[in-house]
Amino acid sequence: MSLRSLAMRSELLTLSGISHLTEHDGYLVQFTPTEPDFWMGNQLIMSDAKLSAPETFVIFETHFPDASHRSVVWDIPNLDPLKVREVGDLGCTLDGFDTMTLQGSLRDAVMPDGVSVRALDGIDDWTKAEALQAEVGLEEGRDPKSYGPYLARRNAGRRDQITKGIGQWFGAFEGDRIVAQLGMFHDDSIARYQSVETRATHRRRGICSALLRHAALWALGRAPNADVVIVAEADTDAGRLYRKMGFAHAETIYGIVRDGY
Repeated sequence: MSLRSLAMRSELLTLSGISHLTEHDGYLVQFTPTEPDFWMGNQLIMSDAKLSAPETFVIFETHFPDASHRSVVWDIPNLDPLKVREVGDLGCTLDGFDTMTLQGSLRDAVMPDGVSVRALDGIDDWTKAEALQAEVGLEEGRDPKSYGPYLARRNAGRRDQITKGIGQWFGAFEGDRIVAQLGMFHDDSIARYQSVETRATHRRRGICSALLRHAALWALGRAPNADVVIVAEADTDAGRLYRKMGFAHAETIYGIVRDGY
């Protein structure tokens, strides 16, 4: 069973070497053994909408009996969300995941004076990046006691992947302080952004745009024919920023995530 959506194909690319799939009748199971609390790395990937949402949760629980979270995604580009039945019975919502791709040329963006971009280099840089991720997570309501260990495992997996040459992590630095960061992973056909985050005190200054441009040019320098992909809500401030940089909506898929913490 092959993945149909660009969202899921690119997502699996970003987890190359640490996540794997097993095929079943009508669905795939994605496992990331080194990161069992990574919700989107341990989930069901449905190939059709024949089962109701509660039925998919029952299947999830058979494959992940010890999981505190629940995560199911429908690998059906532009699925009519009304076809996913009985979502309300689960006490959570069906979320749309918009995939945006670079259309034509990447818009120009210049880093503000006093801010520079480089790949993370060494444990000190990664510690700073992880602190920024934790800071953004706190803004989003994450519990530091559980979110901190999750970030540590997530970043350990990313560092391992980077040593194997499939991606890079970039930071925007003001002096020795990291103020924005993101990842970029690619193969010959897809280049996918990961975890685009800017410190609250440094937003709306053009830093994120310049960082996005830097990472895309790095990937396209290595894989000139790759589609540059980001998954983000198209109608948010972030989505509007990406459109200004030359990205456009390509598809939407749907999923349900019940938080584990």
